[in-house]
Amino acid sequence: MFVLKEAKMKIKFQNIGWESKVMQKRATFSVSINKLVAVGSCIEKGKKLYCYLADDENKRPVIVIYLDGKERNDKPQK
Repeated sequence: MFVLKEAKMKIKFQNIGWESKVMQKRATFSVSINKLVAVGSCIEKGKKLYCYLADDENKRPVIVIYLDGKERNDKPQK
């Protein structure tokens, strides 16, 4: 279970994982997504994905990326 600020989220890992290298082009850093994940999730070039920084239960930094093109619906109030 990950804690995203005040909201709690349970994560179920699927049977696929991959290693990515961080790439840099000018002032932009990027990370690749496995082709099987992109095809299976109907991700196309130019599609908007919503990404969030978080910490796991061991305080390790993670990036949560929603592949369906929708923002998370549990944003904490400011």
